[in-house]
Amino acid sequence: MADDVEVLAKVYVQRLRAGDANDLARLGAPWYAGRERAARRPTSRYGTHTGEPVEATVQEPVVPYLAAVKLRFGDGERQMVYLSRDHDDVWWLQLGNGDPVAP
Repeated sequence: MADDVEVLAKVYVQRLRAGDANDLARLGAPWYAGRERAARRPTSRYGTHTGEPVEATVQEPVVPYLAAVKLRFGDGERQMVYLSRDHDDVWWLQLGNGDPVAP
């Protein structure tokens, strides 16, 4: 499970570091509305914390198509990122407004 979401977590942190909310929005589940606007918040809030290494811990999911990743930034800031998996086994950020289990 952790291996499945590792790449998405890394790309998420890279997008935060780049400060590109539009690129970050592309990682959002396509069945969510308002991804572009929702991506601005984490980009502005957490982007400045990505200068140091970021530790990611994948929480064991209650259901196999939902996951949570706890990020701990090098300066001590923390964030929880929620993910959904579609029918093709692709993981996406729960970013915007939508039902996490309705791809």
